[in-house]
Amino acid sequence: MTKPLVSVIIPAYNAEGLILEALMSVKAQTYPDWEIIVVEDASKDRTEEIVQEFARTVGDRNVKYIRHQNNLGLSETRNTAIKQAQGEYLALLDHDDLWKKTHLEAALSKLESEAGDLAYSTVQKFENGTNKLLGLWGPEQQDIENFPASLFSRNYIQPSAVVMRRSIPEKIGSFDPNIKSVQDLDYWLRVAAAGFKFVYVSGIHTLYRTKNTSAMTANMKKILEEHAIVLRKHRNLSIIPTKIRGYVAARYHLGVAKRNLKRNPRKAAEFFIWAWRISPKGAVEALITVILEKQGEAR
Repeated sequence: MTKPLVSVIIPAYNAEGLILEALMSVKAQTYPDWEIIVVEDASKDRTEEIVQEFARTVGDRNVKYIRHQNNLGLSETRNTAIKQAQGEYLALLDHDDLWKKTHLEAALSKLESEAGDLAYSTVQKFENGTNKLLGLWGPEQQDIENFPASLFSRNYIQPSAVVMRRSIPEKIGSFDPNIKSVQDLDYWLRVAAAGFKFVYVSGIHTLYRTKNTSAMTANMKKILEEHAIVLRKHRNLSIIPTKIRGYVAARYHLGVAKRNLKRNPRKAAEFFIWAWRISPKGAVEALITVILEKQGEAR
């Protein structure tokens, strides 16, 4: 019996140093029926050459390379690949992440046995360059039980750990190109709002590469701001309890306001006002929590 085809979606940017590892981790999968679609977002390196060399090693499997002439960002790069996909399932894989050989088999088994629409699992983080293991990223049992409210509070679904039915983008559309760094959370919330079933796959099947600490710190301010904007976008999401929506969205906005208070008071004021507009009660509760935490740190 023919197994359903899985389209592996790989967005690439300045990927020549790491993409071969990602491709080889697809080749090693115990699940046999896959195709790969690599979309390079206008970077200029050896990515195309590496992809074509890899394609020759996998025989008649479909490995497609596409290049954007202009840099369009991660969302549009994923969208281009998804539009080219032929599979019944779509598996997301960033060019710098890796799959264990059981990833696709475990995800497909869970999706089909539980009639799920989107499967995800906990990922193992490791440090770029050293391969040092840095801990896990995924949901606690309480998060799974309280889904989707828990997802609004904390994004524990890493894109490279996701396998989903192609019916999802057919119904809800593409990743939002206006969101630059937290587009995955926006997408998961849209998927949940559309009534699709999420299933959690036990075990570790994905390795998530993290950048060095200084790079992560430099990006944190922008990521926090984008996160707040995504929560603002979904502030009226009916599948999330009103109290949780108000508190969490307000707290993220207050966090942005605090970080910009000295260097960008106008932005600080903007995010503080938004916190209040989203939920006056949530803003007060979030502010009280922050104050109590600060008092605890000072002791």
